[in-house]
Amino acid sequence: MTTTDARSPPAGQFIAALGLRDVVLMNVVAIVGLRWITRGARAGAPSVTLWILACLVFFVPLALILSELASRHPDQGGLYAWTRRAFGPRHGFVCGWCLWVNNLFYFPALLLFAASNALVVFGDRYAGLAESPPYSVGFVLVTLWLCVGINIIGLRTSRWLQNIGSIGTWVPALLLIAIGAVTFVMFGSATSFAPAELVPTEDFMGTLALWSAMCFAFSGFEITAFVGQEVHDPRRTIPRGILIAGIATTVIYVLGSASVLIAVPADALAERSGIADAVEIVSARVGLAGLGALTGSLIALGALAGNSSWVAGAARVPFAAGVDKVMPAAFARLHPRYRTPHVALITQGGISSAVFLVSLFLSVTGGKTTVQESYDILVNLTILIYFIPYLYLFLSATRLRPSAVEGPDVIRVPGGIGGLRLVAGAGFCATFVALALTLVPPAGTINVLNYEANLVVQAAVVLLAGGLLYRSAA
Repeated sequence: MTTTDARSPPAGQFIAALGLRDVVLMNVVAIVGLRWITRGARAGAPSVTLWILACLVFFVPLALILSELASRHPDQGGLYAWTRRAFGPRHGFVCGWCLWVNNLFYFPALLLFAASNALVVFGDRYAGLAESPPYSVGFVLVTLWLCVGINIIGLRTSRWLQNIGSIGTWVPALLLIAIGAVTFVMFGSATSFAPAELVPTEDFMGTLALWSAMCFAFSGFEITAFVGQEVHDPRRTIPRGILIAGIATTVIYVLGSASVLIAVPADALAERSGIADAVEIVSARVGLAGLGALTGSLIALGALAGNSSWVAGAARVPFAAGVDKVMPAAFARLHPRYRTPHVALITQGGISSAVFLVSLFLSVTGGKTTVQESYDILVNLTILIYFIPYLYLFLSATRLRPSAVEGPDVIRVPGGIGGLRLVAGAGFCATFVALALTLVPPAGTINVLNYEANLVVQAAVVLLAGGLLYRSAA
């Protein structure tokens, strides 16, 4: 006689392994990117204004819409499933395709950030390796496939990396805020926050262009909706997790931005290792040298954990599309032992590796691409492609409300259908503006033509490939 483990699901079903704590930590690790603080700090004091604006007109509508949709439709696949419900399989495919493919650019960009911070541990002697292609390639590929491997084993294993990785978000953020406070008290602020300084005046478009990254920094709260069938009581747990993690995220970004600008002038920050550098500079001044190395190692750990979260969440999109037969059926396969979408995980790991190598070693217009320029291209391609599904998200909310079945656990955007349209409209407009601003080259871009060509050509290739795949599966 055989014995069945009560914790094991029927064949073809997922394991509900995530509770509220796991959902909050998964959100915080996956969404909070300390790298966006130093990227936004390029703007100086106006970055605080832009962060608050991004929170009000992008994050608040996003959180409200996600809470309603997740409580009404806790479907595996999240945005893809909601768009399919609202607009049919073709639009669902476009949404799901962009939602998945953007991660193929996101993974190596995040790991390049981790690579730069990992070097802080070894001091100034090795700082130059951050711009070394061999080091960058080795670090990114090894850590990317490490994330793929542990997520094939499953969320019961990978969630521990995500939970431990939250230390790499909270501790550096708290250290940064503490350093800002110490600097302000002992040395004064390196940046003026007078009211007149909070409004961008110089290089207005270049400063405003940073807002797209700030909106993107608040995106991603749908990650736990991707794995809705793997969450205990998802109708209640996912919205509560979004609310708690959203408050924490906002506090980290606003206080963190102010702190880094208090500690170090904006023009002295290195974008990828700026937080660790700022902590080291100030801590050395007060006799606590070495905190920068600790900060850099923790930030690298947090980035690795965040990457693991997104490797897990992103793979559920092609899985759902494979189940719906709009992508190859192989994506719908679950590992016979671990019950994870291993085919989707391996495929996205392989494509992401190739995308990274192309972005680093292939220049569309000729000439050499630096590691920093490759990083900028990967970041903005991620934002450009990722925000297309967000346009669908806000439209889907208004499309689905009239036909939705009400229930006691449903969380509704207040104000009835009028309030919903107002909130969704604000989110849609903010997303569209942020998407357009990705086309403005970052300050310091040497080869502007190569930057623009990479964005346009690679985005076009991604959309064309998706269209061809959809037609072949139809």
